[in-house]
Amino acid sequence: MPDSVFADQPYQVSARFACSGKDRMIDIYLARVADGRDGIKDLIELMRIAQKRYGELYDCTPGT
Repeated sequence: MPDSVFADQPYQVSARFACSGKDRMIDIYLARVADGRDGIKDLIELMRIAQKRYGELYDCTPGT
C-alpha cells in the first residue's frame, strides 16, 4: 500500500482472508523492531496468531 497512511512504516503486514465466507482484513505495523529481531518473520507470526485469534473470538474458521 504505497499511497496509504502506512507507507512510511518499514515493518507492516496486511492480510485479506475469508472467515466463514466473509471477507476480512487485518493490518499490523510496527514503528520499530528490537535489535537482533527479524521484523518480517515476527510480523508473519503475529499475523498467523491474529487470524487464529480472530476466528476464536468471532466463532469462524479463517480460510473458509
